[in-house]
Amino acid sequence: MKNLFLGKRRAGWGRLARQTLIIPLLLVLAALPGLPADTPASGYDSLRLFTEALYEISQKYVYPKSDEEMLNGSLRGIMNSLDPDSSFLSPKEYQHLVQGQNEKSAEAGVELIIKDNLLTVVSVLDGGPAAAAGLKPGDHVLKIDGQLIRNLTTQEAIQKFRGAPGASLKLQVMRNGALKPMDIIVTLQPLAPGTVTSQLVGDSFAYVRLRYFNDDTPRELDKTLKSLEKRSPPLRGLILDLRNNARGSMEQAVRSTSVLLGDKEIVSARGRGPGNQETFRGKERDLALKIPVPTVVLIDQGTARAAEIAAGAMRDQYQATLLGAKTLGLCGLTKILPLQDGSALVMTVAQCYTPGGQKIQGKGLEPEVQGQTPKDKDKAPAAVAPPKGPTPEQDPWVLQAVELLKSGKKGQIARKATEPKL
Repeated sequence: MKNLFLGKRRAGWGRLARQTLIIPLLLVLAALPGLPADTPASGYDSLRLFTEALYEISQKYVYPKSDEEMLNGSLRGIMNSLDPDSSFLSPKEYQHLVQGQNEKSAEAGVELIIKDNLLTVVSVLDGGPAAAAGLKPGDHVLKIDGQLIRNLTTQEAIQKFRGAPGASLKLQVMRNGALKPMDIIVTLQPLAPGTVTSQLVGDSFAYVRLRYFNDDTPRELDKTLKSLEKRSPPLRGLILDLRNNARGSMEQAVRSTSVLLGDKEIVSARGRGPGNQETFRGKERDLALKIPVPTVVLIDQGTARAAEIAAGAMRDQYQATLLGAKTLGLCGLTKILPLQDGSALVMTVAQCYTPGGQKIQGKGLEPEVQGQTPKDKDKAPAAVAPPKGPTPEQDPWVLQAVELLKSGKKGQIARKATEPKL
């Protein structure tokens, strides 16, 4: 590392620049993907440019900035430029994250990403506080408690939507198609237990809704499917609803999908460099449905992460039909990488591929059958599936799925002027 700065030293630098800027820069370089001894000249040029910029900021910015502020700001910018799931955490933020993983706090029940520099709602959990307050997928949060949202990472945004039960957040939200922002007040509450719900629709068709994925989902899904399999007459088909579902890790996705696929391949994670690939399979003993049934999986723009893994695996390994709208395309293997000063990088180290070899990150999954759009535009979009929205028997996409299962065909369903009778 000591040779990184062997080059013509800028006149006028002095002790302050050498002592207060080079040391933080070394920390930055230590946090970045390693610079080997054979780093090309262009790499050194970039480092000199970066160091020069730090010096100019430290000497000429209208407000004094500490080394720590500049270092943390640099790392935040780098991580924000990677993908929505990558973030830099200061030592305090990292400790808060670690403690939060071991505590059950209240939350808004919403999944967020930074998209085009805007804090964007990806999904709103069924029955959660955000859904009750009227927040919808696609909403852009402009202010929280009167404070303008600027330079947030995804992890920082998530923490702002967690807190003590009963705490309120006043949000200023811009909705697509609206002429002006709206104010929404969300009261934080613990999420209601249960990630899986089910009911029968039509003539012996099972509707199974996965609200989101967590460590309890595999057990809940196993119990639900085994109960459905025992009914008489036997099931004629399964509708698996993964809409508006953007929460869950790769491990939770694999364990949950194993309940449906047994020991088949579920997803592969491909990292940087040749040979850096890992394949994740389920376990035969996890299989709940011993007799396969025709299956339709409902997806939309709020389907991401674990739900995209499950949808892709069901399509490729179970011949399930995807119905609805294109998924978000946010699916990677994310790791927390602690740094020497107590801070950490939350970084995507590998990307998800379906068993058929399709990359999910940045691409999303296309439905084989497009979901119908309600003719009454005042109705909630079927893709949102809000808790106060249509029941499965009234949901246009569920009705499409039933007709598809009845027909036994994967092709487009003939659209009818009237809703099919269940």
